[in-house]
Amino acid sequence: MAEESGQLAGPPAKKGITITWRGIVLIIIAVVLLVFAVQNLQLADVKFLGADVQIWVWALVVGSFALGMVLGGVVKSGARKLRKPKPNS
Repeated sequence: MAEESGQLAGPPAKKGITITWRGIVLIIIAVVLLVFAVQNLQLADVKFLGADVQIWVWALVVGSFALGMVLGGVVKSGARKLRKPKPNS
């Protein structure tokens, strides 16, 4: 129908994945964590709140990283809620 009205139909739009700078940073972090995990397969003794646990070094670091990411997001969203709205000038 587009051709009948004098308009030419172009090629269909390609829907692909666009990678942002955040995506690139996340990919780099994931690769670094993967390399770290492969190189640190030994167990470590961890003492926390009276509990003695043996855990893989990579699991300890990756878990700490994930916990930090979650807590950082919680703090950031809490700070947004506490921020005063800008006055209209």
